[in-house]
Amino acid sequence: MSDSPAPPPPSRLRLGVFLVLLSATGFAAKGILAKLAYAEGVGASTVLDMRMLSVLPVYLGGLLWFGRKGTLARPGLRDPDFWKIVLLGLLGFDFSALLDFEGLLRIGAGLERLVLFLYPTFVVFLSGLLGRRGIHLREVLASLLAYGGLAIVAGGKVTADPDLRTGMLLVLGSAIFYAVYLVGVERLVRRVDPLYLTSLVMVVATAALLLQSFASGHFHPETADRTALLLIGAMGIFSTALPTFFMTVGISIIGSSRAALLSFFGPVVTLAMAGVFLGERVTFAEGIGALLIMGGVGWVAAEGKKGSFRGGR
Repeated sequence: MSDSPAPPPPSRLRLGVFLVLLSATGFAAKGILAKLAYAEGVGASTVLDMRMLSVLPVYLGGLLWFGRKGTLARPGLRDPDFWKIVLLGLLGFDFSALLDFEGLLRIGAGLERLVLFLYPTFVVFLSGLLGRRGIHLREVLASLLAYGGLAIVAGGKVTADPDLRTGMLLVLGSAIFYAVYLVGVERLVRRVDPLYLTSLVMVVATAALLLQSFASGHFHPETADRTALLLIGAMGIFSTALPTFFMTVGISIIGSSRAALLSFFGPVVTLAMAGVFLGERVTFAEGIGALLIMGGVGWVAAEGKKGSFRGGR
């Protein structure tokens, strides 16, 4: 007998789709807001730390509120699930965020989003390595298509510009750790309340980020002027707190494979915003590469939606 859960009703499926699209839009604006804050003279570690501090009360409140209500589990310190969530917080929203914000210092917001967008291909391969599913030839070909698109976008600039190469590698590492988070969280949200899980993940990640910054001496909030504070506050609310809750609840409804497919919307929004707010322009070759990336990732995610990627179900 299969232990796969029944598909959600249409109304709930639509809610899941809507939440993931809202999440993708919010995350798409993150790089734009971060770049604008950098332009105000604020360092990457300070922007990241202040971003997390700005929404820490939300997650602490969520931890208390969602820890009391509902029927799903709220694991305590003695529960192995608690420590799994802590580990996901450290990998998916601590280390991953550090790599991403450091990478954003070196590459454009549009390119950063395209590199991050490769994470569904990593979800596929990680799920295969963990034995949760088989890896199909079409998914391998689709992933190679996306990686080829990234090579076109980078072109010869990677070899000529070491800073660009470092930035891309940092963001690529961020995408890999985010894929680890998604693979881990999909199984956990079947037994742990998704909003409680998100709150705990983000509290753990915020605490870890602040400890690292204080220990290294990289936290300098005095460098943030009023404009930077507004930008970081907007990033905290619209590109952190709301999207993380929306994405976690969306995954709990429609699964990580469908969520990955819908996140296709994110790079398009980022590229458009980068052109409007940052003056970033996409060349013809970069446009072709971007289409290959989105096409390849869309193909991978579409395969998952049709059933080949079950994400542990």
